[in-house]
Amino acid sequence: MTNKNPNLSNIINKNLSIKYNVVPKEVHKNKYVFYAEKVSNNVESSLKILLNKDIEFILCDREELNYLRDAIYSKEDISSMSNLLRDISDNESDEIKTKVDDSKIVKFVNLLLEYAIENKASDIHLDSYEKYSLIRLRIDGILKDIYKLKKYTGGLVINRIKVLCNLDYTIKNIPQDGRFTYKYKNKSIDIRVAISPTIYSGKTVLRILNREVVDFTRKGIGLKGKQSELVSKLISQPSGLILNVGPTGSGKTTTLITLLKELKDPEINIMTIEDPVEYRVEGLNQIEINEKSGLDFNLGLKSILRLDPDKIMVGEIRDLDTAKTALRASITGHLVLSTLHTNDSPSAVYRLRDMGVENYLISAGIIGVISQRLVRKLCNCRKEEYRYVDIYDEWMKVYKPSSCSKCSGGYEGRIAVYEVLLIDDILREAISNNTSLWEFRKLCKDRGMLSLKETMKDLLLKGETSLDEVYKNIITIGEI
Repeated sequence: MTNKNPNLSNIINKNLSIKYNVVPKEVHKNKYVFYAEKVSNNVESSLKILLNKDIEFILCDREELNYLRDAIYSKEDISSMSNLLRDISDNESDEIKTKVDDSKIVKFVNLLLEYAIENKASDIHLDSYEKYSLIRLRIDGILKDIYKLKKYTGGLVINRIKVLCNLDYTIKNIPQDGRFTYKYKNKSIDIRVAISPTIYSGKTVLRILNREVVDFTRKGIGLKGKQSELVSKLISQPSGLILNVGPTGSGKTTTLITLLKELKDPEINIMTIEDPVEYRVEGLNQIEINEKSGLDFNLGLKSILRLDPDKIMVGEIRDLDTAKTALRASITGHLVLSTLHTNDSPSAVYRLRDMGVENYLISAGIIGVISQRLVRKLCNCRKEEYRYVDIYDEWMKVYKPSSCSKCSGGYEGRIAVYEVLLIDDILREAISNNTSLWEFRKLCKDRGMLSLKETMKDLLLKGETSLDEVYKNIITIGEI
């Protein structure tokens, strides 16, 4: 007799699963079946003694084994969090400090952080509503509901997070920002925290900056082919402004750090001004802005220019002064890399113009723009279909998500999509002549720029992403 649907996490706990490098699959009357990367007599003997039954192994690769483990033990992690909070009182008259230091709250926050890290979440959201608080994780760019808390308990969790950041947990009516470092599995993981009041208590977001999971290589960030060749031309220039544009969370900082790591050389001085410093890199002189003390991007950049830099990264161009300082630095012998919030590469020029930067300064300084998006990558369990795709106005073989034990939803991680624009003399003349954005965008395509839409089409045809992801990331209204 076979019981294929027991509570598999009860057979062995997660720590033993990791120790023996196995994951429980099913239970028979006289034996247990485990997934394993390889068969080991020592592991088999240990499990036999522990479980008092025969053991059978089914081989799978390491990646699949890790996915299966996450799928089985994630529910156990949530259950552990739930059990910790079961006995916490809703009596708001209790001393706040006592509750903040309550071991159950401390353990709950630790479990939450570890669960988020294990599931490769980029952010933890704590939303407050009239009668409850909701915890959500952003995984592969999508927010997923994880756990619902009693409203008062949610407040205690937020207070605990404030304590970790050395923030005043009695302040409720103004925004607060902080950060702390969490030690997990012998690794130090930076957590950036933003808290803002809402009509129902507050909203808290924890950004997880796990340097261990970022592959700072072109292959790791998905920069390849013609786009990679164009980027090589840009960063090989001795001076000029390179802008990296896209929405928040599209991987701009990761791309710039990857390029700066390529540029590292004992013979040059690379300096950055960031808010905050997300990834600490040996060989880069990194400055973190501190608006409370008056150190903003513009002041930091002016300070950098007095420190004999060769290459400069400005975390973000937010205002006219910073834009002008960056452009002037780029035309006085420095290679400057920075970010801007626009929808595509041609729009970056017009964003600078909207800030009030003169056309002559833009055309003299800017040498290229890299626009990017992060799209979810389809799992190999995908299904193909032949259909008419309106944004490309043609019938195409495309792929849609399915689901398997490995992906649980059809997607597996994310990949970056790039649009790289080199500013040549013809485009500089168009900028100086105050050409409209519509005309400039058309001219960029005529000069050989591959748009995000065209780059995504290639991923679509190869089955690397889905049509849903294309629609989510490409603006089709009013395009050429």
